[in-house]
Amino acid sequence: MTVDEAYQQGDVRAAVAALFDRSSDNYDAVGVDFFPVFAKQLLADVGIDRGDRVLDAGCGRGAALFAAAEKVGDEGSVTGIDLSPRMIELTRQEIDRRGLTNAVATVMDAQEPALPAASYDVVLAAAVVFFLPDPAAGLRAWHALLAPGGRLGVTCFGVNDPRWGRVEEIFRPFVPPAMIWAMINPSSPFASNENFARAAVEAGFEDVTTTTRTHDVTFRDPEQWVRWSWSHGQRVFWEMVPGEHLDDVRRRVLAELDRLREPGGTIVMRQQVRYAVARRAAS
Repeated sequence: MTVDEAYQQGDVRAAVAALFDRSSDNYDAVGVDFFPVFAKQLLADVGIDRGDRVLDAGCGRGAALFAAAEKVGDEGSVTGIDLSPRMIELTRQEIDRRGLTNAVATVMDAQEPALPAASYDVVLAAAVVFFLPDPAAGLRAWHALLAPGGRLGVTCFGVNDPRWGRVEEIFRPFVPPAMIWAMINPSSPFASNENFARAAVEAGFEDVTTTTRTHDVTFRDPEQWVRWSWSHGQRVFWEMVPGEHLDDVRRRVLAELDRLREPGGTIVMRQQVRYAVARRAAS
């Protein structure tokens, strides 16, 4: 199922699972520091203690999962869930390769996790909330999974680097209108820090704090950016381009990226990330 068909039919979950199955083998693995950087910062913000029981909702290939497993130690545990069977398969392989006994990964819907209530000290949702069909439902589900006093840590992307606007415009004619609206909808829970804080409170959380940080993401050259964009969820924009237009779009993208080179030849994308931490009431 294509993303366009999914938006028309309302089956976004199936499209997201298939998208990340296709991305999984090379997921964020082309030599660019990206998801692990944000995961490390999220763990620092939420505070992971030795012995904590952690749920990584939408764990992907484990950027947050493996960092959390190191922090909770043998006394704690980390459970990773993801809709993509291939992502989970590869994450399990990495868990086995590392010989971890405090981490597991299983195929499950991050928005509606079939897990025991009040059984986690920390829920992490790193770069996943904007893929949920109903983010508010996801927040309520995560609140229910936290033990009293438990913490939630969420990341989502903020405002795009304005210098990349011309690259985005190349893809825009091929993006379904419903998807464009989902990305720019000013009332969505991840459109601003204020919106997220309001949604978290409505889901039952308290002590909500939000922080926006800008990270410099460096690419050796335009070709590396193209490979990187194919290695994660952003590949969906390439896949929307009809085959007969793909070479032309790629040529135009490379030309625009070439204009963004730094004096040393690299390209720096200034990625804004919103970090949010919230707490379930202690009683």
